[in-house]
Amino acid sequence: MTDTPLAEQCATEVDDLHAFFELWFVGELPQRREELARFADVLAEDFRMIQPSGLTRTREGITTDVFDAHGARSDVTIETSPFEPRHVGRETCLGTYEEWQSMGDDRTGRLATVLFRRAAETPNGVEWVHLHETWLED
Repeated sequence: MTDTPLAEQCATEVDDLHAFFELWFVGELPQRREELARFADVLAEDFRMIQPSGLTRTREGITTDVFDAHGARSDVTIETSPFEPRHVGRETCLGTYEEWQSMGDDRTGRLATVLFRRAAETPNGVEWVHLHETWLED
């Protein structure tokens, strides 16, 4: 087990995963399942995502969509606000952050609430269990 506090591990995971997304969506990473593993392997088997539209997605569905979106957004940039822990337990951490995506002149924002669980085998020692996003006004 790591000596890094759980909330700090979660903050690093948010930053690292969104950096991966940016590289993936612009096509700077090879489109191979091995590369996508950086994303897929940090999602819990029981992962659920509620998109801003209200649609609920599973781990399998969202990883397929991300794989298919490789290189589809050549000019995307993704920024996240600092992760704000709301509750930190022994094995789980609940927190929020903002995500802003820009493509050309279009900019969209989401407020994300995420539940992480410790998972020693992942890059930052945590896995994504639940993610709920809500649209933000620019």
